[in-house]
Amino acid sequence: MKNCLTMLFVLVTFISSSLNAGTTGKLTGKVADKKTGEPLPFVNITLEGTTIGAATDLDGKYVILNIPPGKYNVKFQYIGYQSIAVQNVQISIDLTTNQDAELTETAVELGTIVVQGGIERIQKDITSSQARVTSDEIKNLPVAEINDILQLQAGVTRGAGGEFHIRGGRSSEIAYWINGISITDAFDNSRGIEIDNSSVQELQVISGTFNAEYGQAMSGIINTVTKEGSQKVKGDIKVYSSDYISSFKNYFVGIDKINPFANYNFQGSLSGPIPFTDNKITFFANGRYVYDDGYLYGYQKYLPNGAEGSGELTAMNWSKRWIGQANLSYFASSNFKFNLEMLYSKENFRDYNHGFKWNPEGDVLKYTNSYNGTFTLTHTFSSSSFYTIKVSNFFKDFKENLYEDPFDSRYLHPDSLITVGYSFLTKGTNLHRFYRETNTLIGKIDFTSQVSENHLIKFGVEGRLHKLEFDDFYLEPLRKDGVPVEPFVPSIPSENTPNRTKYANEPVEFSAYFQDKIEFENVIINIGLRLDYFDSRGKVLVDPSDPNINLPLRSDLVNLPISEREQFFYKNATPKWSLGPRFGIAYPISDKGVLHFSYGQFLQVPTFQYLFNNGPYYVPNTGSGYGPYGNPDLKPQSTVMYEIGFRQEFFDDYSVDITGFYRDIRNWITAGPLTSTRNLVTYSSYINKDYSNVKGVTLNINKRFSNFFSLDFNYTYQVAEGSNSSPEDEFYAQLGNSEPTLFLIPLDWDQRHLLNFSLFVGGADWGISTIARYGSGLPYSPAITQYTADRGITSGLQRNSRRKPTQFSVDLKLHKTFSIIGLDVTTFLRIFNLLDNRIPINVFGDTGKPNYTTEGKNIGPDPNRPNSVEEYLRYPWNYGEPRLIQFGFEFSF
Repeated sequence: MKNCLTMLFVLVTFISSSLNAGTTGKLTGKVADKKTGEPLPFVNITLEGTTIGAATDLDGKYVILNIPPGKYNVKFQYIGYQSIAVQNVQISIDLTTNQDAELTETAVELGTIVVQGGIERIQKDITSSQARVTSDEIKNLPVAEINDILQLQAGVTRGAGGEFHIRGGRSSEIAYWINGISITDAFDNSRGIEIDNSSVQELQVISGTFNAEYGQAMSGIINTVTKEGSQKVKGDIKVYSSDYISSFKNYFVGIDKINPFANYNFQGSLSGPIPFTDNKITFFANGRYVYDDGYLYGYQKYLPNGAEGSGELTAMNWSKRWIGQANLSYFASSNFKFNLEMLYSKENFRDYNHGFKWNPEGDVLKYTNSYNGTFTLTHTFSSSSFYTIKVSNFFKDFKENLYEDPFDSRYLHPDSLITVGYSFLTKGTNLHRFYRETNTLIGKIDFTSQVSENHLIKFGVEGRLHKLEFDDFYLEPLRKDGVPVEPFVPSIPSENTPNRTKYANEPVEFSAYFQDKIEFENVIINIGLRLDYFDSRGKVLVDPSDPNINLPLRSDLVNLPISEREQFFYKNATPKWSLGPRFGIAYPISDKGVLHFSYGQFLQVPTFQYLFNNGPYYVPNTGSGYGPYGNPDLKPQSTVMYEIGFRQEFFDDYSVDITGFYRDIRNWITAGPLTSTRNLVTYSSYINKDYSNVKGVTLNINKRFSNFFSLDFNYTYQVAEGSNSSPEDEFYAQLGNSEPTLFLIPLDWDQRHLLNFSLFVGGADWGISTIARYGSGLPYSPAITQYTADRGITSGLQRNSRRKPTQFSVDLKLHKTFSIIGLDVTTFLRIFNLLDNRIPINVFGDTGKPNYTTEGKNIGPDPNRPNSVEEYLRYPWNYGEPRLIQFGFEFSF
């Protein structure tokens, strides 16, 4: 039966496949005689520079589907009438743009009338909260990365570690899509690949209830559509350098030393038709290289072998990044389009490790590589019906080690890392080695049709085959006859011991959905249903009191070969399936105002790290408190989400949106109670138990660009409470003999007040833009500390019952464009954290401050400590990034 299901899955994957996240928009309208008002049938409508078009029906109405987002010139042509070209008509992902036209009858052929398209501030078919940022808006904002854009959206907060949260959910509840394909890394549900801002055509952030076509997310969707090849050759080159300039040298050592070229960026793109193809084949290519020296430095006072170092400043959170995109489109005919796209990102970096501040070369380096290749076939039956078939392969690996060769002679014995408390290391090498790999093959088909004037239906299926590899261990001293070899020789722990976690798993997913967008003049309804199926293809324990197959506790199994023990230790996890209904309604109360309400049940398969954590239950036969171990039999997490809101346009250029929302989250992953083995060793596994609810309101005020300026203001008030912020919280509480959480507490990212304000002032060739961000303090757990002479003993109070200080920052961008020998040359200046604010991120539990603690007051000097305790307790991660100034040029043609 299992083989049959696998074969069925593969068949579905390659013949059809999935749940297509929106990548295109829709254009509708009515064409009439300007004098009589009578509808005009068979008027030809085309989007200039494309092969996309349609004709009006007998009632003068038309509909065009499958239009990539962007601005278009829409031309209306009819024999005996003067043609009209409407310029800059905006098409957005998943939305309907209405463009009517009135044609004037004429007896002679006249030139085309050119008019400007109106911008709809109130999209009447939006039934839930979402934000959209176009490529033109990105170009004007003081942003350098995708993350800079995401944090500006209402309902989006960032935790102390920089992770994103949408409407109070865990960071793993977000799904990331590019061009209708998921690029979410299923291991931890992080964004699996980086893309450059210059590649983005439109970025969509759905923070409210989302349609049935979107799955494997509970709090939000981040959907990106990248640029495709143009009909004319275009290109640009962007170069800039930067440095952190700040006076905050007590915590950021060396930050006062200015080097304008400490960080640098090279980016270029080229787009156009391929010669000799009659414009049927177009391409877009973009590449970027970034070196960032970081802002956290150490001193190379010592080398890993303990020898005296040069003492020079050494970057400790540097990174090198390579980002690329290549897109090839073939318009075989007006009905068939083929597209091949490759995304690639690579990063080599080092994360700051406080203990290695004086021995920075002894810490591990980290490497990650990602790519995603997608082939798309689009078959357009007519202007109102089409389907797409997509096949995609996503790959990401991550590794960390100090030296590439695990047997490198430069590795030192782990005892070299032993030192007194509050001391920087003066020798030693980090012996940790880690590798993981996620490979996901996706196949999907999606069908869309305007079956009648009022019904736009979409349905599709998707299959995913995952392959996960994981290997985590510390190098150990080589032993012979149980005795460590001298001098130290590194060795790799055996795979069948608790000292090494190594596994490989191949889960499968299948999903299907049906959705109907019902559009009338006075009401728009989105209704849909989604089916999800998941099989972890993992093993769960038959007898949790005897978990380790290598060290059986049941006497009748001790003498059996391991291959014969398996049936007594493991059984297959059961496949899971679920249904999730979605409903949204928008009710226009006037031509400038809309009420909207939406409801949905959303389910998400637990991330693979919680299904397979710590591998195949190699619990030691002595000790206690091991784990948490993965559970391949976890159920999907679920949330029910409601929202109701109101949008209104006023003063022609302004719009306001007020939305209230509520989320009820169940079956969150958490560490289960400690299980005792037959010899009284305890361990924990993940279970579905945690609960959370989130409630809040968002306010958005927007002014579109006119009279040389635009602005956007959004405010979020929300309360995010739950039983545990992290699945491991309950585990560590048990180890500390604390009671399990008995009531809801603020979650780590519970930021009650969040305000973003952006302003752009400019013209065709110049601009000034600024972003201001304010956030109330995140919660922290206060602690009462008492110390002996040699170690501190901390007594914790109620978790997350106090608040950190507030956060505030301002960013600025200035740019000016010149025309030089046929090139547009733009010079720009970007300043992040313009005021060089000391942004508090983390605090000490005893004081609630980032720069003061009583922790070291009773600790005396120690001749084996090379630094002072006060120096060690200056934790730079307690503050956000200092001021960063970027200056550069962009050349475009």
